[in-house]
Amino acid sequence: MSTETPEKPTPTNPYQARREAIARAIKAWQNIEGSESGHDLDDATDLEDCFLDEGLTLMPRSTGHGKWVVEVDGKRAPIAPGSDRPVGLLDAEEAADLFLTLSAADEYAEHPPTIRPATEMEFKLAVANHVFGGGA
Repeated sequence: MSTETPEKPTPTNPYQARREAIARAIKAWQNIEGSESGHDLDDATDLEDCFLDEGLTLMPRSTGHGKWVVEVDGKRAPIAPGSDRPVGLLDAEEAADLFLTLSAADEYAEHPPTIRPATEMEFKLAVANHVFGGGA
């Protein structure tokens, strides 16, 4: 038996893991053959593809409160596929999870979901409904 303890890898926090994934995506993007220094739509598409390859998704900048709305055909998405109850304001992870669930349920992509930042008024209404009762 050895008295030496094996060295454990340093755990990476989620923010460090995200920074490392972003660095890998940018490096992969910079190494794409035929990529030019002028930033055009094809370069942006290539960069987005590199982010997706690293498991990262670009989302619009949220408003100060960081809540998101998931919509299908311009209306609030249902809380679950087949439900009539609309979902309220969501955190980024919840919005991404609902987006993926709805996308998977829409086999033919007839009604693609969208994610957008909640407006200041939507946030205020959600808070008021929470404090004074009612659904957001």
